[in-house]
Amino acid sequence: MKRRTFLGTLGTVSSLGTLYYTTREPVSELEVRFFLSEGASDYPGIERRVSAYLEGALEYPFWSVDVSMGGIVSTPTEDGADPVRTGRWPFTVGAGITGMGDANPARDVNVLITDGQMSKAPTGYAIPHVASVGGARHLASLEIPTDFDVYDRYTRSALTAQILLHEVGHTLGLRHEHGHIERHEGKTAVTPMVSAYAWDDEFDATSCRCGTTYPTDRDAGRLLSHRFSDCALERLTAYAGGLRP
Repeated sequence: MKRRTFLGTLGTVSSLGTLYYTTREPVSELEVRFFLSEGASDYPGIERRVSAYLEGALEYPFWSVDVSMGGIVSTPTEDGADPVRTGRWPFTVGAGITGMGDANPARDVNVLITDGQMSKAPTGYAIPHVASVGGARHLASLEIPTDFDVYDRYTRSALTAQILLHEVGHTLGLRHEHGHIERHEGKTAVTPMVSAYAWDDEFDATSCRCGTTYPTDRDAGRLLSHRFSDCALERLTAYAGGLRP
């Protein structure tokens, strides 16, 4: 393939999903692949934990989920947002799609996990089908989840898992307003697409995209959900994208 054609293909990575939204039926199997930076790969058990969170959070009756590990990726830094914001990770995914790179991208979600910090935004970044996020050390410290229908207490590790799902949600077309905030046992519980934005002074949304009103008092305590909201599920049931037909 000529260089000009190749670069043109890479430039449209983020728009390929839009093409297939108009030409495909909603998917019955969601293909998700995660990759690790060299720093992230140093943590024993991280593959099992990431797989468990992705499978548990994305498993719904309207599709089956195929989660796999794609390999280790060399990155200039371990910053969680940098691989996508600079274009390096989309470039690598695009090269894999065209057969000119070593990566073997998944059809629907390709998320690169680094050992980047998780205390100062941005901690991750996403475009359609492609995302990167930091926090490998926190993900590796998590217990293997057994029940995704209960809320977790707010910890750095649990929040990192939710941010991973937040960026994955963006790759599938979800927006922040697809998230939900509710009161649960006197505390404020949030789903992945809202996540910690719920406690950001600049977050001024009063309801989700589907019209459910958010509680205004969110200071009594924090809980995290690792399942997407009903509003997000309405959007996901119509998902018909993908980097390949």
